[in-house]
Amino acid sequence: MRKTTTQLLILLIVLNLISCNSKGNDLQTTQNSSFKITKITKSSFERHGDSYKYNFIGEAQNNSTNIYDDVYTTLEVQLELENGSIITEKDYDSGFMTGFGDTEKVWKSSEVRKIDDHGGLDSDFIPAHYKEYKVKKVVAIFDFSTEDIINHTKDTFTDTIDITKQWEAL
Repeated sequence: MRKTTTQLLILLIVLNLISCNSKGNDLQTTQNSSFKITKITKSSFERHGDSYKYNFIGEAQNNSTNIYDDVYTTLEVQLELENGSIITEKDYDSGFMTGFGDTEKVWKSSEVRKIDDHGGLDSDFIPAHYKEYKVKKVVAIFDFSTEDIINHTKDTFTDTIDITKQWEAL
């Protein structure tokens, strides 16, 4: 009888741990969708000498239940090649001071804000010869770096939009 009780207790503990782990994974999924691009006003690449720059103007919504005192939004362009390789900003970092973000103060829950940084968010310079690569998909990755002084937290949330058609139109 005692052996059965011990086994049952161990089983309950294991199930509880699995349940906690599942809840943690769900939290991560929810956390990543706290900010969402809701409107695209401008989404285009512009030629700058031997490079391209992606420019975005649009709107995003705070889908969390938090009020964020500061939200700093930046973007980077990621290219997925036909062979599966992924090119990120680290691969094409120009070293120039580019890609400044948009700062928003006191962003309330469910509130929609314009993301434009006085003329749009810009990516870093992408070398023009990347246009010669066989590209499968191109995405703009938006990072929303937040500070919540009520809960004493700093988090970064991410949203992406597909910009393959804009890249192919160059």
